[in-house]
Amino acid sequence: MRRGSLGHKIVKFAAPPLGRGARIKRERTMLRVMSAAGRMIALAAVLLVAVSFSIQAWRVGAQNYQLHKQIDVVEDQNRQLTAESVKLRKDVILSRDPEYLVPLIHEQLGLTKPHEVFIQVATPAPK
Repeated sequence: MRRGSLGHKIVKFAAPPLGRGARIKRERTMLRVMSAAGRMIALAAVLLVAVSFSIQAWRVGAQNYQLHKQIDVVEDQNRQLTAESVKLRKDVILSRDPEYLVPLIHEQLGLTKPHEVFIQVATPAPK
């Protein structure tokens, strides 16, 4: 039988017990194999933890980026609304002032004060 074949392993496993020296040698060999296997398992576990941590860190970073984009959009909207609010407050204050309203009303409605002449210029319609 060839060494390394299944038959060789069966014969080797079923062989009579070895002497003290051979048994110690076999135990040392098994210890080395088990030690190497343990190191491999430990390395695989460390790699698994590192990959898991990296994936989670990437996800958190992506969510953080999305949230910062949303914050920027909301801040822009807030600035626009603040500017519009200031403009509307100014319009409300002006709408209570008769010195501002009277000329505006006269202009929009085409009214004249006493001793004024209203001239309306008609423009020809486009052909």
